[in-house]
Amino acid sequence: MRRGLVWFCGAGLLALGCSDDSTVPIDDDSSTGTPMGTTTTVVDPTTGGDPSATSSPDSSDGTTAEPGSDTAMVESSTGPVTACGNDVIEDEEVCDGTDLGAEDCATQGFDDGDLACAADCSGYDTRGCVNYNCGNGVIEGTEACDGVDLGGATCQTEGFDSGTVSCQLGCGAIDTSDCGTCGNVIVDGDEVCDDIVLFGQTCVSQGYSSGQLGCSPDCLTYDYANCIQCGNDIIDGVEPCDGVDLGGETCQTQGFVGGVLACEDECGAFDISGCNACGNDIIDAGEGCDGMNLGGQTCASLGLIGGNLTCSASCQYDFSGCDIPGVPFGSDTGYTGYVIQGAPLPCDDIVATGTPTLLSDDSQIVVPIGFTFPMYGANFTNVTIQSNGALHFDTNTYMTLGNTCVPTATNPQANNLYVIWDDLNPGLAGPSEVYYQTLGPVGNRRFVAQWETAYFGGDANDLIRVQAMLDELSGQITVCYVDTINAGSARNNGAQATSGIQQNSVNGFQYSCNTPDLINGTQLLYIPF
Repeated sequence: MRRGLVWFCGAGLLALGCSDDSTVPIDDDSSTGTPMGTTTTVVDPTTGGDPSATSSPDSSDGTTAEPGSDTAMVESSTGPVTACGNDVIEDEEVCDGTDLGAEDCATQGFDDGDLACAADCSGYDTRGCVNYNCGNGVIEGTEACDGVDLGGATCQTEGFDSGTVSCQLGCGAIDTSDCGTCGNVIVDGDEVCDDIVLFGQTCVSQGYSSGQLGCSPDCLTYDYANCIQCGNDIIDGVEPCDGVDLGGETCQTQGFVGGVLACEDECGAFDISGCNACGNDIIDAGEGCDGMNLGGQTCASLGLIGGNLTCSASCQYDFSGCDIPGVPFGSDTGYTGYVIQGAPLPCDDIVATGTPTLLSDDSQIVVPIGFTFPMYGANFTNVTIQSNGALHFDTNTYMTLGNTCVPTATNPQANNLYVIWDDLNPGLAGPSEVYYQTLGPVGNRRFVAQWETAYFGGDANDLIRVQAMLDELSGQITVCYVDTINAGSARNNGAQATSGIQQNSVNGFQYSCNTPDLINGTQLLYIPF
């Protein structure tokens, strides 16, 4: 039998030579069919026999071609049927509608976007795909970063301790190569050290004299806690002392009765050679006397009228049996104060011989006493002279111009002698100045501080003169008010000043506070006991 190929003509197959009356040639079949060369009209039963109808005939396998479609094609009963637009890739189709065969913009070489299928299913429509501009400093699409635009990322947000993040080439990821993790014994990120890794640095290379350099807990700096800089008068590292900085320690805190504690040259230990053991009848360093040994002194030789001088349990003179000139005006646990009027003032005038402090208004300076002086039982070799009329033992701390009554909590609180605590102005142009000087032979020296100045706002030439004197032999303190009148000032005679002595904010007493009692010729004597 010979098979005949039948063309079913429709709108989409006119180009193949079909006529509008839907006639097709049929091969000759000897047993059935029409002889070859004749024309047969195919009538669509759905059109009522109208050969010009456009309805497509059913194929033998039940597939119906889409009417009016340029892409619809129906093959013979034994071939497949292909329909672009049914969202299924078939035969030679590259894609079909939403079926892109697992392809997207990225697989097509783009950065992002929406891939589509061409209308004829023959390829992809990439008009919805985009390429980002990595390097323009703006994060776009799936970029993790772009230049300086890091999207808020830091080393900390990326799980590190320190350092600086950047953007990798291609903008696809954050670069954490400069980030660091403190404690991993690797110096990374911004770290200068990590645990024991110090890159050869030591206390000495960092400017100290000795000690053990460490690394700070955040690895960003070195730890100097155990470094030592001996000789700078500041206790640092593991030093117990440094020069004059003894950390508040004294011979007494070291188990001795008295004496002068010092620091060894290497700052590694205290020098106790100047400390003494009171009670051995030997006058050691820092002792005024010891037991029955008074060093040949009497009440009269120490500037008092007479009486019976003794030695206290702390190896200092006990003046309680002496006849003391003047009238008691107060006492605390360390001193008794006496005021003396009408007697010659014993303080030295040192304007011509003393050392000028060059103090300005509202300032202070630490100067050497020249000997060891016991203030409230603690020994000092230096004293801080305040421009505002006071002496402070222990630290280089400024005392404010705003005086208060004694005892006071105004800093510095400890070991103060308030000579004429007021707003004085030694920095005033002219002869205004504060002087100091140590006088006398070793063992019987005296330290004098002299305020030759004006009250603040007072006359620059009509100056006041007030002196304080510390006695090495007796431990007594004498204050002399030579001239307390400053022309044009409302502060004359100490009307706005404090005069007194204080160990701390609860132990101290005063002679006057904001009253004009510091008249010319007044002498205050503070006797230790």
